[in-house]
Amino acid sequence: MDKNIQIPGYYIIRFQTASVVPAPFSHFYTLKLDIASKDQLTVDFDIKYLDRDELDEDDLLDEGFSPDDDYAWKGNVPAIWIDQFQDIMASSKIIRKREESEFEDFIEIELDESGKMVTIYPVDKERWSYFLQEFMQAVFEAGGREKAFELTYLEIDGDKQKQLDLRASFAEKSFTVVTDKSPARNLEWSQLQKIMDTVYKAEFVPDNASDAKPKKAGKYITAGDGLWYQMGVAILETTAKSKDLPKIEALFNALSK
Repeated sequence: MDKNIQIPGYYIIRFQTASVVPAPFSHFYTLKLDIASKDQLTVDFDIKYLDRDELDEDDLLDEGFSPDDDYAWKGNVPAIWIDQFQDIMASSKIIRKREESEFEDFIEIELDESGKMVTIYPVDKERWSYFLQEFMQAVFEAGGREKAFELTYLEIDGDKQKQLDLRASFAEKSFTVVTDKSPARNLEWSQLQKIMDTVYKAEFVPDNASDAKPKKAGKYITAGDGLWYQMGVAILETTAKSKDLPKIEALFNALSK
């Protein structure tokens, strides 16, 4: 990190998806951070989705969006994000000249440097994009737009049942698992992405899912939409040769130990 950059401080981060990203996914947002002390982080967040004029409502709904996804919120985010921001600022290589590529997200950071607002650009854009994606989820959670991520895995075998309840709070950056109503156990935050990548690599078919908690033998997942997806029925392999379902079973078997 440049020695002239000081934390606490005031920062304006501007992000825009790469120009090759199509609607309805393309978006732009401004994230203003007012770090008054090591314990107080105030965020002013404003996101706008781009180039949606030619899309109808069905197109948006099919992709999991709504007709109006623009959002603005101002409030406090847990202080753990001060440390997260300081860590990436301290370890990131920055430049002072604007560079753009149609294949890369655009990120710039405006900050106070010796009483003057200057603009810098991180070189490691992919790392920053991931950090900002998590930070945006923390903002959505702190603002009440979204709930913490929750997923339950249920295995029924005759009279025996095994249940794992996962909960990940982006606002608190905490990840826990409860196995069969035992006390919650902390998991490494880095495990969350691996778990989501493994689970959601399979194909989820809502039409084959049930809105009632299962009672018959099988292995099931529910994750926030109120539906229970049975593996092999509502959770399917993506191709004839894929091995997504055994990987999901192995994942939850390992988490239950």
